[in-house]
Amino acid sequence: MDYCFGCLKENVKEFCSSCEKRLFDRSKINPQLNFNWEAISKVIDGYPAGFSISGVQTKGFIGKATGTELSPILADGESSMYIIKPLLSRFDLPSDSPANEHVTMQIAKQIYGIRTAECCFMKFANGTPAYVTRRFDYNKDEEKLNQEDFASVLQAKKDNGGRYKYLAKTYEDFKDVLSALNKVQFIKILIFNFLTGNGDAHLKNFSLLETPDGDMQLSPSYDLMNTKIHVKNSPIALNLFRELERTSLPRGQVYSYAMKDFIELGKRFGISDRLLNKIVKEFEGTEDKMKEMINKSFLSDEAKKKYLETIEKNFLQLFSK
Repeated sequence: MDYCFGCLKENVKEFCSSCEKRLFDRSKINPQLNFNWEAISKVIDGYPAGFSISGVQTKGFIGKATGTELSPILADGESSMYIIKPLLSRFDLPSDSPANEHVTMQIAKQIYGIRTAECCFMKFANGTPAYVTRRFDYNKDEEKLNQEDFASVLQAKKDNGGRYKYLAKTYEDFKDVLSALNKVQFIKILIFNFLTGNGDAHLKNFSLLETPDGDMQLSPSYDLMNTKIHVKNSPIALNLFRELERTSLPRGQVYSYAMKDFIELGKRFGISDRLLNKIVKEFEGTEDKMKEMINKSFLSDEAKKKYLETIEKNFLQLFSK
């Protein structure tokens, strides 16, 4: 069966009309790109630093959709409207990384109503997979919006190895800069990251974005993926609490997260019991919906198996205590 390369809607060979509108301003873009990664790798606007999934996941910047194609070359003065990522350069199942990020972003948006960057799965001219996302830090007039990641917002001090992304702050520290509404969304995102096995949600993977009114609010989510498919890393990137629940344990002991931990964090954020109970109910009974979307994704059979094992394990752990 064919699936939309954007939302995974059934019986769609390329992009459904809704995805064409959201991603490409109604242009009928071919999901088979007419260029390979090498065409843009020399003009990459910087590389992420540190030993992490993001640390070996390079990205390129491309301009607007032209005709039926995305062009790998930016014209003089043209703003970059899309980010494109090739497969991972190392780790397990590297070819599955684009499909992994794509389906995880779709699960977040479609099942849990989490605001995400618009994205799709595509293929380079040589058939290798690519992940493409439309930039949300530009408005409809292609004017750049102010965006500040949480490494900067929380003034995390850098070290020589880039570990500040993981060690300098905790998720509890986010409460000092998030609005009341954003705090609720943030707890949902943390629970989602735990369930989907995202152990790389560090300080630079969260941002504040300027609104049309000039306020700075939590940006749409980005860089969501099941890192457990590719590497054995922590269940979550940062400690939840300022008392460092995970890194303060004796050597060899592993902190076992459960829903009560995320509820406790929500209480420290000042979220009411009514809203916290609502968040919990949004995740209860959704395992089968996640499995359905994973099974119709562009992941390989081996990657699908690992993804399904991750959510089965994490759902059981989250709701059994």
